[in-house]
Amino acid sequence: MKYLASIIIIILCVPFFIGAGIKNEEVSATTGELKLPIVMYHQVLKSTNGKYTVTPTQLESDFRAILDAGFTPVFMSEVINWVDGKGSLPAKPIVITFDDGNYNNIFYGLPIAKELGVKFMINPVTSFSQHSVDHKDTENPNYSHIAWWNMKDAHDTGLVEFGNHTHKMHKFRPRFGISKIAGENDDEYRTALNTDIEEAQSLLEKCGLPRPLTFAYPFGKYSTEARDHLVEMGFRAMLTCNEHITTIKKGDPTSLYTLGRYNRDGAWSTNTLMQKIKTD
Repeated sequence: MKYLASIIIIILCVPFFIGAGIKNEEVSATTGELKLPIVMYHQVLKSTNGKYTVTPTQLESDFRAILDAGFTPVFMSEVINWVDGKGSLPAKPIVITFDDGNYNNIFYGLPIAKELGVKFMINPVTSFSQHSVDHKDTENPNYSHIAWWNMKDAHDTGLVEFGNHTHKMHKFRPRFGISKIAGENDDEYRTALNTDIEEAQSLLEKCGLPRPLTFAYPFGKYSTEARDHLVEMGFRAMLTCNEHITTIKKGDPTSLYTLGRYNRDGAWSTNTLMQKIKTD
C-alpha cells in the first residue's frame, strides 16, 4: 500500500512539472504573420527625463516589464530572416531601438541589457560619432556619441546590432532628414541619398560591424521615392516614427518597409509603455 501510494504521488506530480517546463520554454511562432511592436529610445541620463530621454531606472523597469509580459527582444536581422523564411522568431517578438548613437545608450543601457539578456539595436548618426572621435571626447554619457571602438565592443557582446541613421542628414535644414530639397531633380536627389547613406555604411563596416540592412528615417520623414532607393541600396527594413504595431508577414518583404515604433517618452510610466505595445 505504501509502495502504491508513492507511485500515485509521482504520477500526480508529473503533469505539474511537465506543465512548468512548457511554461518557461520560449515558444516559436507557427503562423505566417506576427505582430511586431518596436520601441524607440534616444537618450539615457541619470539627471533628467523628457520626451526623448529616460533614466536608467526607467530603462531597467521597461526591460523587466517587457520580459515579464512574455516578449522576447530580437534583432532586426532575425526579423528579416524570418520574413525570408530562413529562421524562426518567438511567438511574441519585440525590437528595442536607440536612435542617434548616444554614448549613454551603452554606458547605462548595456549593463542593464547584460544583466537581463536583452538584445537591442542602435542607429547611430555617424557624423555625430565622427565628431566625438575627432574631438577626443567619447566617454561623457551626458553628451558624447558612441565611438567606433565602442560600437565594435558592444556588437561583440552579442546583444547589440547596428542600423543606419545617415551620416549627415539628421538635420532640419537645408534638407529635412532625407526629404527632397526644393528644386532638386530626381538624379540629384538619388545621388545625395546614395553619397550620404553609403558613407555611413562604409564607416560602420570599417569598424568591424556587419553591413546594416535596417535604415531608421531621421525624424521619421520618408517617401515612396526614398524607400524605393533604399531598397535598391540593399536595405531590407525601414524604421519610421509612426506609432503603431506592425504586422509582418513571412514571404512578404514589403511588410518591413514602413515599420512603426513607439517613442518612449520619459514622462510615461512603464505601465503606459506596456499598454501601448500590447499584442494580446
